[in-house]
Amino acid sequence: MTDWFSPGYKAGGPIQSCVNICAALNSSYDIYVLTMDTDHGEVNPYPDVEPGRWLNDTALNIKICYLEKKKVTVKKIKEQIEFVSADTVYLNHLFSPYFVVYPLWLLYRGFIKSRVVVCPRGALYDSALSLKSYKKKPLLFLYKRLGIHKKITFHATNEREQEAIEKYFSGSKIIVADNLPNTKQPVFKPVLKEPGRIDCIYIARIVPIKNLLFFLNVLQNCASQIKLTVVGPVENENYWNECKGAVEKLPASVSVNYIGPKQNSELNSLIQQHHLFILPTTGENFGHSIFESFLAGRPVLISDQTPWLKLQEEKAGWDLPLNNPGVFKDVIETVACFSQQQYDEYANAAWQYAAGYINNKVSKQQYYNLFG
Repeated sequence: MTDWFSPGYKAGGPIQSCVNICAALNSSYDIYVLTMDTDHGEVNPYPDVEPGRWLNDTALNIKICYLEKKKVTVKKIKEQIEFVSADTVYLNHLFSPYFVVYPLWLLYRGFIKSRVVVCPRGALYDSALSLKSYKKKPLLFLYKRLGIHKKITFHATNEREQEAIEKYFSGSKIIVADNLPNTKQPVFKPVLKEPGRIDCIYIARIVPIKNLLFFLNVLQNCASQIKLTVVGPVENENYWNECKGAVEKLPASVSVNYIGPKQNSELNSLIQQHHLFILPTTGENFGHSIFESFLAGRPVLISDQTPWLKLQEEKAGWDLPLNNPGVFKDVIETVACFSQQQYDEYANAAWQYAAGYINNKVSKQQYYNLFG
């Protein structure tokens, strides 16, 4: 159960996480996805999708039911849960009114007999809880007061998330299963690199937690020829206005091009047209767009607030502390000065890093342990 699913793409990583689970496990389980008929931030439903019926998704070999956004009620949620009669009900996130709060209330009332697994998807990290905390903190209190955490199994996608769950729900049952990435890696494609110039790309929702403004401020002090392509939906207009104000202060040698949100199928070729992926996020549970850059054979410049650490050792990129903007500037200037040979070394290393992750660290066994 998840607010957004394919063909949606504007919610970013959470959609990809769920799609990847389905793709990896559809030969072992019968999978039913209950979701909304409208993409994140949109008012119009997906075209050519019939709401309220279980449809066959032949690409993923699963069944999907898209509920009408304006007509979702706890009764409709209950009806669909009873219809499927699943062995396991998997709830994606922690604060969704329709697809987490409603089913957890039904569980508390005894209407759900299935095993229930909840994946917070980074919702318990301090950086995430600091946003709209006036809504989230009361829900956390209610969950604990009702003893909900004793009735469910938590899915932690890494050890950091496990610690966050234990912090708020001590004594809970927690199973760690790494995020499943996109495993379809294209062949490596080089890109022309001229010393003294660099093309960067940022792919994320435009909200404070993704920290685009931080990077724009870094660029104000750069001397190289820099082009930044910004990809993603604007979710916070005030923040976006701040970003546009920062763009106006950039030196003439730096240009910024905003091209809006793009579907996942478009990202690989788009990333391959650039030299460096940028995401100075204040907190990331996985970072599917980061991994997409590795898949495309492009190094990344990110914060140290993601699972992707010690990248410098692999020459796959740089993960840097946000309390020192100067080191971000130094990396930009360094990569801008790279020759073709120097750059190709990092680009190839990023591609190999993704290949190694797919071959060595992705284990469906963790999900068999999670779902039984």
